[in-house]
Amino acid sequence: MSDQKQPQKVWEGAKTATYKCKCCGKDFVARTADRDRGWARFCSKSCKATKQEARTGQMKAYLRRTVRTRENRSAFDDTHPFSPDAFVRW
Repeated sequence: MSDQKQPQKVWEGAKTATYKCKCCGKDFVARTADRDRGWARFCSKSCKATKQEARTGQMKAYLRRTVRTRENRSAFDDTHPFSPDAFVRW
């Protein structure tokens, strides 16, 4: 047995085409049925995530989000929002 990786199988019996990635511009092969559904716009999950972050800014907002404490300072709080420990009188 050889230690070389086997080439990826292309979908057998399905129509495929070559498309350009909307993020990096690299060519990739995808099924035409997937493209018709609106899928297959990016060559990889990382390209999709990069484009999605630029569009929505969700990760940046998540990293900026903080929870207020009694002293009105920003700090991280890992209590569940509906637990009795989370309800604090201001």
